[in-house]
Amino acid sequence: MAERRRNSKASEGHPIKASGMIRHGTFSGSGSAAGKGSLETIHHVELLETKIAAQAAEIKRLAGDNQRLASTHIVMREELLTAQHEIQRLKMHMRNLQTESDVQLRVLIDRIKRMEADIRAGEGLRNDLKQACKDAQSLVTARRELTHRIQEATKELEKVHGEIKSLPDLHAELDSLRKEHQRLR
Repeated sequence: MAERRRNSKASEGHPIKASGMIRHGTFSGSGSAAGKGSLETIHHVELLETKIAAQAAEIKRLAGDNQRLASTHIVMREELLTAQHEIQRLKMHMRNLQTESDVQLRVLIDRIKRMEADIRAGEGLRNDLKQACKDAQSLVTARRELTHRIQEATKELEKVHGEIKSLPDLHAELDSLRKEHQRLR
């Protein structure tokens, strides 16, 4: 309703637009050539003002989008740094686990070799050998568990790498929005 009032006030002495047709002239009936030129100029100015207002609104929207993307970019960069630190920590942990496992295996192998020598030397060491076998089995179980943990850490690392790989796409989208924003300016 307010739109009709605004349009009726705006159309006084100006061309009327309706269903793709433009009627030149005023409601008062003046049809002089000077009146038409003045009305066309006013109409042209109104069209330019409308275009400028639409472009200003679009620029404002793009600036908001750009701000949101910049914020997202900062957050993602921080997440990337955090993920990289976590990757380094996991790699260090995996190296430590592997080293510890290797040391334990070497110790166990040496112990088994000594036990075998003792068995040959005397029958009384049989019980010690049984205990060493149990220890070996528990260490093998521990190694399997450590290997499983390493595999899980590797999967997590691959997941983080996958997330990191999506960053260039987001950067490209941000750059294209910036270029579009610059173009619209």
